[in-house]
Amino acid sequence: MKHDIVGSFLLPESLVEARNQYLAGAIDIQQLRKTEDEAITLLVARQIEAGLSEVTSGEFRRTYWDKDFWFGLEGIQRERVESGHLYQPVDPFTDLMQFTGRIAYNPTHPFFEDFTFLRNTADESISCRQTLPSPANLYLEILALNDGRLEQTYPVPHQLIDDIAEAYNKTIRHFYKIGCRHIQIDDTSCGLLCDDNYTKRLLQGGVDLISLHDRLISLFNNSISGLPSDMELSLYLSGGDTIVPEWEFLEYPDNIMPKVLSRVNVGKFFMPFNIGNDYQIEILRHIPDGKKVVLGLTDAHSPLSERISDILDTVDMASAIVRPGNLSVSPKTGFKLSSYASRGLTYEDQWGKIAMLKTI
Repeated sequence: MKHDIVGSFLLPESLVEARNQYLAGAIDIQQLRKTEDEAITLLVARQIEAGLSEVTSGEFRRTYWDKDFWFGLEGIQRERVESGHLYQPVDPFTDLMQFTGRIAYNPTHPFFEDFTFLRNTADESISCRQTLPSPANLYLEILALNDGRLEQTYPVPHQLIDDIAEAYNKTIRHFYKIGCRHIQIDDTSCGLLCDDNYTKRLLQGGVDLISLHDRLISLFNNSISGLPSDMELSLYLSGGDTIVPEWEFLEYPDNIMPKVLSRVNVGKFFMPFNIGNDYQIEILRHIPDGKKVVLGLTDAHSPLSERISDILDTVDMASAIVRPGNLSVSPKTGFKLSSYASRGLTYEDQWGKIAMLKTI
C-alpha cells in the first residue's frame, strides 16, 4: 500500500509575504514569479524526501482551486466585482466568469507553462501530476449564474456541454504532449448532489435530477475520451466544504455516486471518508474490479493527529472490498486553505501528516 496526497499544499511564509507585497504594489509580477519558482522547487524536493511517488506544484500559483483554470480557457474572462451585494454564498470581493464567446481550448493556457516548470524541476524518474477542476463543476457554475436559464448566460446553450468537454479533452491532450502522464480531476459537484438540501433547491428550480446525473457522467467521459493509454486519469470526489460526501451505498434513482463510480472511465478514485464508519465504506462496492482507490483518512485542515489504529481499522474494512494492492492512503483533501492560520495549522503540520501516512 502507498501513501499519497490530494495535491495542494500550504504556502510557505516566503510566498505568502511575496504575494502580499505584489498585491500592495511593492514588487512586480516577475519578482512574484521568481519566489513562486523557488517555493515550488523546494516543495518538489520535500515531496520526494517524504517518499511520495508523484509530485505536484502544490497549486502554489493559483488564487482559486477552480476559477484560475477556467479563466485560462477561450471564451471566459474574469469579471471583478468589488461593490454591491452578491445574492449567493460567495465572498463580496470575488472574480466572476463572463462569457465572450463559446468555451474552447486555449493553446497558450498559463497552466501549460506552470506544468513545464514542474516537469523540468523534478527528476525524470518522478511522475508529475496535474490537477484540474472538474468539468462538471464548471457546468453547474454556469447553470447557477441565471438560475438555469442558459440562454441568458451562454451564447449557444445547446452546445455548452459539448464545448466544455472538447475544451477539456484538447487541454488534457496538450498536457500529454508536454510530458504529463497523470491528470487528476477535482470534483465537488457530485458530492453536492448527495446533499438533500442542495438537490431540493435544484428540484424546486425545475431541474430533472436523473437527467442531470446522465449529463454530468457523459461530460466526464467525453472530456477524457480517446486519450493515450499511458495517461493515468483519476477523479477526486469531495463534498465541498464538508469534504466527505454523504456516501449512500443503496442504488436509488437520486443517488449519483454509484453511477459515477461504476460509469466514469477513470482508473483511480480519491475518496475521503470518516474513519471508523463501516457504512460509508460500503460505497466502494460500486467500483469495478481492478480500479485503484485512494482512501482519504486524515484531516488535512487540523494540526491534530488521528490514532493510527483507527485508520488501520478503516483500511482493513476497505481491504475486504478493494484488493489491498489497489489501495492507497492520503489526507481527506488538499492542505491549502485560506483560513489555515485560524485553525492552528502550520506549514510543517502537513509534512507531519504525510509522515504518519508513510508510517501506516
